[in-house]
Amino acid sequence: MLEVFGVAASTEQVYRAMLDSPDADAEQLAGLVGLEPEHVGRELDLLAGLMLVEMRSEGRKLLAIPPEQALEALLTAEEARLSERRRSVLQARADLAELVDAFVASRTRCDSGGLVEEIDDPGVVTSRLFQLARSGSRRVSFMLPGEAVPSAAIGPSARLDEELLSRGVTLRAIVSETSLESRHWFEHLTEQAARGVQVRSHVAPPQRLVLVEDTLAIVPRAGSCGALVLKGPDLVAPVAALFDAVWRTSVPLLAQEAGGTSDDITGARVRQVVALLAQGQKDEAIARRLQVSVRTVRRLVSASLVALHAESRFEAGVTAVRRGWVD
Repeated sequence: MLEVFGVAASTEQVYRAMLDSPDADAEQLAGLVGLEPEHVGRELDLLAGLMLVEMRSEGRKLLAIPPEQALEALLTAEEARLSERRRSVLQARADLAELVDAFVASRTRCDSGGLVEEIDDPGVVTSRLFQLARSGSRRVSFMLPGEAVPSAAIGPSARLDEELLSRGVTLRAIVSETSLESRHWFEHLTEQAARGVQVRSHVAPPQRLVLVEDTLAIVPRAGSCGALVLKGPDLVAPVAALFDAVWRTSVPLLAQEAGGTSDDITGARVRQVVALLAQGQKDEAIARRLQVSVRTVRRLVSASLVALHAESRFEAGVTAVRRGWVD
């Protein structure tokens, strides 16, 4: 029982023997637990350090404290350790931000007006992205064309997403339709959507980019692994306009409703189908994008017609736009 607090099995064994035989001395305890008296003496020292035994005034004899008091003592000590650990982690995070600042500053070139930063090293690009995304206070947007993000790279990005969401930052992401064919990526994005990230898929996102507050953009450099950091409305506005245009024609990836499966007829699925109907997509294409069967798509189409009181796919799309279901 006490191993969860880091108490060794032999130490707990001696403590339990003391509870069962409160008058036993070290030699008698050694016989009860099958250890050498010297070993029992060391265990008693450990128990004293954990405050699980106390000195009896008569004869200066050690006595095990009651189990509920022992548990409370261990819990108090553990909570103190966790509190100190949390403080250390928070300090490490603050120190990390300073290290990232210094690392990026030494490897970034700026133009004379300070509106464009040039970064050649992809490792520095990642650090700069981390730095800028953390600076967002309202909205951070990502466009990720191409293949799915590798499994090994998902953890750090998920932690950053969690931090931003906890601060109330709106997160938007556009991913390629083909990337959703990777199961690990699809499941990750679905989980992120459940946490509040706004995720949409597009047939062919035209540009890898990141927008922070619509006042700063990161775009790749042509013909290199580096990136440009753009600042100021004159440079950022066209990038923001591109993102918004692609966002409007992308399909929402909605979190699964509680207790449902990917083939269930849910409100989330119906809205996804309506968004695709508004784009003129055929059943087969919708099935591929939503990773469901064509039969399920047809059931969802029927459900959408009923929900929108529409007599045709076209009418359903028009009605969905009027209702604000689709941009």
